[in-house]
Amino acid sequence: MKKIKFEKWQLIVLSVFYIVFGIISAAVPRENFLTFFNVLGLVIIVAGAFSILIWFLRQGTHTAHSNQVAWGTLYIVAGTLVWMRPQIIVSNYPMVFAGCVCVDSALRLQYGLDLREMRANGWQLASGSALLAILLALIILLTDFSADLQRVVFTLLLCLDGLSNLIMLVYGRLLRKAQVRAVVIRDEQEEDA
Repeated sequence: MKKIKFEKWQLIVLSVFYIVFGIISAAVPRENFLTFFNVLGLVIIVAGAFSILIWFLRQGTHTAHSNQVAWGTLYIVAGTLVWMRPQIIVSNYPMVFAGCVCVDSALRLQYGLDLREMRANGWQLASGSALLAILLALIILLTDFSADLQRVVFTLLLCLDGLSNLIMLVYGRLLRKAQVRAVVIRDEQEEDA
């Protein structure tokens, strides 16, 4: 349960970051982002170290295929790159973030299709928002836009992805509550029979 809460908070922070950064990137020239990415790199390193620390603090509660240390290590490596070489990220940040959104959206697409298999409502929203984000990310990755148009599409992409993640978190919580209620009702009906 704690792992789920930790992962939810990571997704909430990532989603809010996407929205805020999307809006800021529309208003601020690229050249002004060096200090921001220095600080962001340090934050990513701390998040990675925290993820690894949490894994070690939960002795005896690990499950198979827990990739928390692997993800923590990747965060530290990525954070170090962002911190030490922010100019690489600044000159390519729409491409870097579009690639990250593709990965994030592919995971949301899988979640949506899993919901479909469970015959749950809302799978269309999850799958549709994921496919739209992937399409926008591919447009950014494959099209030579003017800087102004790229900023607009980039802002739309990050805001769409961040909002979609937050909506799916709320929907997932409502779905779990509905499943618990259904089990309680079924158990009560079995007791009455």
